[in-house]
Amino acid sequence: MKITQLFKIYWPDNGGGIAKVMESIASGLSDCQHEIIVCQGNRHKKSMDDRYQGIAVRRCRQIFSPVSTPVSLRFLYDVKKRTKDTDIVISHFPYPMADLAVLFGLYSGRLVVWWHCGFEKYEKLAPFYRPLVRHTLNKADRILVSSKENIKNSALLWRYRKKCSVIPFCVDHEYLERGNAYLQACEMQKSKTAQKIAPKELMAKNRPVRILFIGRLVWYKGCDVLLKAFAKIRHTDCQLILVGGGPLEKELKDLAAALKLKNVIFTGMISEEEKMRQIEDCDFLVLPSVSKAEAFAVVQLEAMAFGKPVINTALKSGVPYVSVDGVTGKTVTPRSVRELTAAMEELACNEPLRAQYGANARRIVQQEYTQELMVSRHRRVFEQLCNGTEVQKRHKA
Repeated sequence: MKITQLFKIYWPDNGGGIAKVMESIASGLSDCQHEIIVCQGNRHKKSMDDRYQGIAVRRCRQIFSPVSTPVSLRFLYDVKKRTKDTDIVISHFPYPMADLAVLFGLYSGRLVVWWHCGFEKYEKLAPFYRPLVRHTLNKADRILVSSKENIKNSALLWRYRKKCSVIPFCVDHEYLERGNAYLQACEMQKSKTAQKIAPKELMAKNRPVRILFIGRLVWYKGCDVLLKAFAKIRHTDCQLILVGGGPLEKELKDLAAALKLKNVIFTGMISEEEKMRQIEDCDFLVLPSVSKAEAFAVVQLEAMAFGKPVINTALKSGVPYVSVDGVTGKTVTPRSVRELTAAMEELACNEPLRAQYGANARRIVQQEYTQELMVSRHRRVFEQLCNGTEVQKRHKA
């Protein structure tokens, strides 16, 4: 089976959560042939064939990039040329160039649309883009989503619900293994049987409660709300660490200065190793997202793999179903400074509650969100499509 994935950009240029899904599919289904077709990170780079972590990547030259959307005629040409012997074409949504490739009939093979999020940010352009999206969804043999809530809360997706399959995202093996080692070290330190090999951070006394945010500093992440809420915390011995870069970095630093926040650290972009260390060091994660553009948030799973509680928001997406209110953390109303402050104060002041939520979080990740489960769910869908099972079902319906 040959699988070709389409998106606008891929590692190491960028990619975020969508790139993680692409990588998980390619590495997990290692018995299949894979190729990823994307655009170059900037318009000054020529088209080229590449390999990243052993995966074939075709990087197409872009002409320009309006509203974070690389435009590339070469992308359309390569989709036509390089999918001729493809069994499954996965279009990672949203990327309008991939929709144009579908519109012009440039792809071969069964079409799977991986619906990662809607396009609420570009409200003014939505009337022009929506007909193109509908055409793509009409042509799709299968639509994949990370949560059933993403179907329920999208009027567009709801029309195509019979085509949809739910495949939750997964946490990398590295996070599960590192999280397991970290939790074992914590237990040994508590029992005082192996203090010499416990991480130095675990033995620190009277350290501040570390509140962690990880993500791009963009509009829908709600970091402005987080800073305002942190400014109102009465528990004075707290530290807020914001990990990640993005277009709002300067604006958020200015806001922190205006709020006279002293215990706030902006780390900028960091390595995966450093990110795991930050998760180890934190007491809980906060995901203050304000829009269902945040459809799932894998970072929740990454924190939960280390037994860390999560504070998230009650978005109409999969976010509050990953970390569950009162089970693995707290869920608050989006944009509510008051509720977010109260939730952070409750966890900051209650170590036993953090431990309870963290234990539940680790157990749920191991049961529901492993790479093995995600890969087997993808394989089942792809094999059904290649065997014609899904197509036959729809024709009968």
